Amino acid sequence: MPNMCDCEQKTKRFVSDCEIVEQVEIGSGVFRSILKDPNIAAASLPGQFVNVKTAEGFDPLLRRPFSVHAVDPENGTFALLYDVVGRGTKLLKAMHKGDVVSIVGPLGSAFDIGNDPNAYHVLVAGGCGAAPIHFLSDYICRKHGCSNVTVLVGAKAKDAVLCYREFTAHGVEVQTATEDGSFGFQGLVTELLESHLKTLEGTIRVYSCGPMAMMKEVARICKDMRVGCCQLSLETVMACGMGVCMGCVVKTHSKNKDGWSYSRVCTDGPVFNAEEINWE
Repeated sequence: MPNMCDCEQKTKRFVSDCEIVEQVEIGSGVFRSILKDPNIAAASLPGQFVNVKTAEGFDPLLRRPFSVHAVDPENGTFALLYDVVGRGTKLLKAMHKGDVVSIVGPLGSAFDIGNDPNAYHVLVAGGCGAAPIHFLSDYICRKHGCSNVTVLVGAKAKDAVLCYREFTAHGVEVQTATEDGSFGFQGLVTELLESHLKTLEGTIRVYSCGPMAMMKEVARICKDMRVGCCQLSLETVMACGMGVCMGCVVKTHSKNKDGWSYSRVCTDGPVFNAEEINWE
């Protein structure tokens, strides 16, 4: 099928000192931070990210990238969702309501939801990949309604399923897959995706964020089942976030003599059409 995706959306970026409005643990080691900045809240699109300076001074030197999890333009706030896995996230977790952090954003490309009001939208989230998928589900509902939106959430066990209540609050259909069978389908979320796609006819758009192995399988399934649009939000280690250092590159297909080249996740992505990625 012809490609129906356009992930080249960009918005104006801002450098801002943002006040933390709320800091709450929503799961074991998983936190949600709500920050105040009307410009970032108004400009952000699903799939984009911000770069956060997690401490004053030069230690750590590099900012940390976080997908935008939600926006509330009326109140001028936006939210981040993160797993505490390293020094930067430990420092961010230690901050409190009223603290101020330096943030650059929004950065990168966004998901393209198309203009077809009858299209089926299937969103696949694994782990903290639920962060941009949550924003995306709300965005689609606001633009096209929720009747044709299904969110598939995968985790190892029930207590690791993120944003289930938030997704259901949007009014979308939510299906879960846990490896131990403690909540929903027993198995991988990609297996759930494959079975769900078999129930759909017409225009289908698939969006995914999560572990790279999961998204590789999402891409394979969509290719084999001839899904016209499959978009992936890649998660890689970033340094500058501006496309200068080339530290976040991934192999993508190219028309050059080698058949592939490197693309920068921070500026060419983080959202890519699945067919662009060279998985070899």
